[in-house]
Amino acid sequence: MYVDDEVDLLEAMKIFLRRKGFEVRVTTSCSEGLEILRTFNPDLILLDVNVGSEDGRVMCRQIKAQAEYKHIPVILISAYDDALKTYRDYGADSFVGKPFEFSELMDTMNVYL
Repeated sequence: MYVDDEVDLLEAMKIFLRRKGFEVRVTTSCSEGLEILRTFNPDLILLDVNVGSEDGRVMCRQIKAQAEYKHIPVILISAYDDALKTYRDYGADSFVGKPFEFSELMDTMNVYL
């Protein structure tokens, strides 16, 4: 699953991940992302820190607080360097800074898949 409010990046990531053989669900909303979790069991979650007016770190904390989802690796993504310093405080497994190369993202994802 990929959660990001940047629609162009969201669409590019959906295409990229599907071409790599992943079944992927995307959304521009943290609240919708939590709804998707109820019907889609992702192997990994890519989650932007700033998702419109929502905070992806809060969503990460909510995911990790639920026994049925806490095993799912969450990779936080952000253009803000401060997020790198605090991503583990929210339960995230890893962090990738924006802008990123798809190969860099894949390397990080492969650690958890």
